[in-house]
Amino acid sequence: MKTTLLLVISCFAVFTAIAQPCITVSSECDGSTNYCGPYELSSGIYRIPFANGTEVTITNDHFNHCPRGRIDMVGNNGSSIVAAADGWIRFIEDDNTQQCDCSETFCLNNYVWMEHANGEWTKYTHMQTNSVPGTLDVGDWVTAGTFLGTEGEVGCASGVHLHFEVAQPVDTNTLVISLDGGYFDGNWAKNVIPVICDIAGNVFEEEEDYVAANCGNGCAASITNNFNILGVGAYDADIASGSITAGSVVSIGDYASVLYQAGDYIILQEGFEAFTNATVTARIGGCNDFPDKLSNEMNTETLFEAMDEESSFYLFPNPASEAVTVRFEKLMNAESRFIITDVLGKVVYESVLENSQQEITIPLTNLSGGIYQCSLFAGHQVIETKLLSIVK
Repeated sequence: MKTTLLLVISCFAVFTAIAQPCITVSSECDGSTNYCGPYELSSGIYRIPFANGTEVTITNDHFNHCPRGRIDMVGNNGSSIVAAADGWIRFIEDDNTQQCDCSETFCLNNYVWMEHANGEWTKYTHMQTNSVPGTLDVGDWVTAGTFLGTEGEVGCASGVHLHFEVAQPVDTNTLVISLDGGYFDGNWAKNVIPVICDIAGNVFEEEEDYVAANCGNGCAASITNNFNILGVGAYDADIASGSITAGSVVSIGDYASVLYQAGDYIILQEGFEAFTNATVTARIGGCNDFPDKLSNEMNTETLFEAMDEESSFYLFPNPASEAVTVRFEKLMNAESRFIITDVLGKVVYESVLENSQQEITIPLTNLSGGIYQCSLFAGHQVIETKLLSIVK
């Protein structure tokens, strides 16, 4: 398998449109019980899109909704729909009044589309006529929990409920939709499985009940995973305030999806592997922190401008050449050294640096997969330490 280098800080997969395999689920869609995706978890972490305290039942999860990949839910003791994360209001339609099942006739949905800081979009559909607040305009920035409208059954709906979905556009600066129903163009975007804060498993399951609330700070301190393989359609979304550790060698198969977010560190055992069409996101972030947008292409000028001025060095993995470039921002007058050690403390790389030296490129072809510690020294003093993960 081709070697991949990734910082523990973040690892994101790039969208490619290819034919996906199918698995069998319990409900039919268009006469078939096949589920052929989406298989990818969302990058963002979202709250339940009902007002705090609302008891919510999932009537169709991503496996059983038709079309696949969306979510239907019902508020049992409340009907106020709210934003699932901070973001911009991009489309509003709430003038329609008709309800139908769309089997023989067609009627138009009421909906709100939002764009979020990470480039994902969320849709809220079937809301009551004219229930979107008049103070809410396209282009407004709103925070998670902001009232968007009232649960209804306008459009193609079989009863009062909220239709909720998360979409990833190919171009994260826009979403191509049909204004009459708010449906996105599948050539320009795809649905992903919503990752939800503070619920068991962090993914909605059909017929399960949840209570809506703000995303809190009560994530597990540490999580240890003991599974050793994930197959087609399987997923694992783990959020920890401290650490996520693999208790065994993890193998993520074709069309499986994993999201790990931990406050301190993520450790995967040597032998970790992810197959071609798997999606793996591993990042360092606080409990339920929402990620910002990442470009598929690195613009180093913009990146350096945005970096914390207090940091002494930055790591830039290059999977194609199996190397890592280290960019130094602050070298002390004392002799500076850059050292890489393995988990046992053994030095596997050391370089003495000149005061004017700005960067070095280090080949990693001879290193085994695992977690390594990169440290910058001034004399005998450690200036800064960062972690590097090598996956082979």
